Amino acid sequence: MTISVIIPAYNCSDTLEAAVNSVMISAAESNAEIIKSASFSNEKSESALSYSVLKEIIIIDDGSVDSTPAVILSLKEKYPIIKSIRTKNGGPARARNIGIKESSGNYIMFLDSDDTYEKEIFEKISAFLGENTDLLIFGFRQRFYGRANDKTYSPKTQFDTASFYKNNLLNQVWNKVYKTDFIKNNNIVFKDYKYGEDRIFNADVLGRAPSVKAIPDILYNYNIDKSVSLISGYIPEKFSACAEINSKFSELCSDKSVTDYMFIKSVLSCMTVLFAENCRLTHSQKLSEIKKVINHESVSETAENRQDSLYMEIIRRIIKTKSVRLNFLLAFAVSLCQKNLLPLFIKFRG
Repeated sequence: MTISVIIPAYNCSDTLEAAVNSVMISAAESNAEIIKSASFSNEKSESALSYSVLKEIIIIDDGSVDSTPAVILSLKEKYPIIKSIRTKNGGPARARNIGIKESSGNYIMFLDSDDTYEKEIFEKISAFLGENTDLLIFGFRQRFYGRANDKTYSPKTQFDTASFYKNNLLNQVWNKVYKTDFIKNNNIVFKDYKYGEDRIFNADVLGRAPSVKAIPDILYNYNIDKSVSLISGYIPEKFSACAEINSKFSELCSDKSVTDYMFIKSVLSCMTVLFAENCRLTHSQKLSEIKKVINHESVSETAENRQDSLYMEIIRRIIKTKSVRLNFLLAFAVSLCQKNLLPLFIKFRG
């Protein structure tokens, strides 16, 4: 049983080495003989890796214009197990698809270039991979540098699409292990979206009825720079992606209250990004965008159904009014909280 780790890399010279080192340390920890017989800083490292579950690290340099190529070259000299591919900038979805195509391990894992694995990750997951596992899900830690408010997401061992979706465990690809043959034989690829491509990928995987296992261990560190808020950059196609995600998970989830909850959150995020720093829309254009979102058929349908939490119920009722200006004020207020009161916002958002 071997694993290919795929890392999309774009202008990540400051973080890539730490990400790769976390993989190598994890590979060493997975085999006591490696720890005893070799250090990854000496010439024995390549032969020692033959005992590890790690087959390869595939780094896709997505057209970086900083010193990332030089960092990759240095890492390849240190760790011969690395395979690197440089391509024109096309975004993480395209980069990951290239990584999938080039992978040769029995399983595929993903790692973002500014994140890290916990050192016991390969040791923990190895016991649960085998002939009857197409997808393995594990926990992760959301870390905000400079803030004492790390948050962990730990799955239950009994997989349920609805509960995992609601608890933020199906939005990402990096807290999972995918059987390579299952992905390739079903022609599952990342769609070329700038938002939500992870969730759509997971929905497509689950739609093929895989054998799923889950473990509660926190094995991934999702690192968020202290200067970054939860407002992602403005993406014109974001609502279209959110509507597609809602459609796919509505088919997979038996509990409609879960998909309603997740869709309302997505609708709100589609409005708050209008206040992102890179959004160049005029005031009237922002009002027009909000009008299109709140009057969309799927949004109108979802807004009819009550939410369990007070916070989400208030959001739902405001959306239901279809008042463009009221929803504009809602989005503006939430965006301010995201930027300036992040710990409080995380607590109430859920």
